[in-house]
Amino acid sequence: MTQARDFAAQGMQALQQQNGPAAEGALQQAIDLGWPGPDIWVALSFAKSLQGDMAGRVASLEKAIQVDPSSVRARLHYGQALVGSGRPKDAEAAFRRGLADITPHLVRTQEIHQLITAAETFLAGPGEPAASPADQLSAALDQFAEDVELGSAPDDDLFRQSLDFLTGKATFYPSQPTRYFYPGLPNRQFYPLEGFSWTDALAAKTDTIRGELEALLSEKAAAEAGFTPYVESAGREGAGVSHPLLDNPDWSAFYLIKQGQRIEENIARCPKTWAAIEAIGEAVNPAPAPSVLFSRLEPGAAIPPHHGQINTRLICHLPIILPGDCGFRVGNETREWNDGEVFVFDDTIEHEAWNHSDKARYVLIFEIWHPDLSERQRHLISEFFRLGQSQVASSG
Repeated sequence: MTQARDFAAQGMQALQQQNGPAAEGALQQAIDLGWPGPDIWVALSFAKSLQGDMAGRVASLEKAIQVDPSSVRARLHYGQALVGSGRPKDAEAAFRRGLADITPHLVRTQEIHQLITAAETFLAGPGEPAASPADQLSAALDQFAEDVELGSAPDDDLFRQSLDFLTGKATFYPSQPTRYFYPGLPNRQFYPLEGFSWTDALAAKTDTIRGELEALLSEKAAAEAGFTPYVESAGREGAGVSHPLLDNPDWSAFYLIKQGQRIEENIARCPKTWAAIEAIGEAVNPAPAPSVLFSRLEPGAAIPPHHGQINTRLICHLPIILPGDCGFRVGNETREWNDGEVFVFDDTIEHEAWNHSDKARYVLIFEIWHPDLSERQRHLISEFFRLGQSQVASSG
């Protein structure tokens, strides 16, 4: 099933890049390997559509419905495909069945919300359709947000998200660490910088750090500069790991600290960068094995959606070389890196990155302790990993 998951991830990445043939090939391999559920067939229908194969799109959606007749998402996409195929009567039946299957427990993502609106508009026929209950709720909450001046305080983004979850404008992405979960910590995607006293001082060092990186890159070859694939067969994520970018230099790293081990040669080549990290203090030494690195993403490359290992730490980005047309998503928030602006985020929430430019993108990455952990909690976590690190690593 691991191989099927990897093909599914490759297919979704190809869809994001609007590459229909590559998406179809990868998704079909995932299906052949037993990837379950209707959503893989819905994704395959998108790949068919990108290639202008409307019959193939309809057939894929029919398969999705066969796999799960209760899938509202598949039903409503099926209705849209039938409209595009010139079958309005069949589309009407599909839309009515899909809307009839909606329950109070349906998670109304932005996609589902749009599908419901499109179905209701189609069924209403010509003329101005009446506002649906979902649209009425959305309008009422927008007015409420205006009345209470939502957005005027730093933490208003969390309340805004809660309203977006209600109306289906945003999807909830939970923290899902792949190795170790500590209960009771907030499920927050990006963290406001006001909570970290060191961010301004670090950002002020951006030009200095960039100078060291550019000197590093001016050496004879990238290999001599010490960049290695971020996902290695044996290394950061362990031997035997399966990943779409396994041993792929499209995503590479130059480490100052790798899995808790200092790389003295690299620190010596970037002393000012290392000094800027050390100035942050003990926060940059979270258990069990923190890393500090320059991350390089090659032109046209993308890091597929994934989850981090441990939720007792947060990940920090300081962009160093930005070619433009690069993006970064954590959960339901998509941002662009800006020069001298630090990102602090929870990597155990699904996240991805891409570089659509024609030049490499470089970001300084390091880890910090989760700020909601007390000194006692940090001590217990550190001792736990120190005591059973080999057993935990082998099982994770």
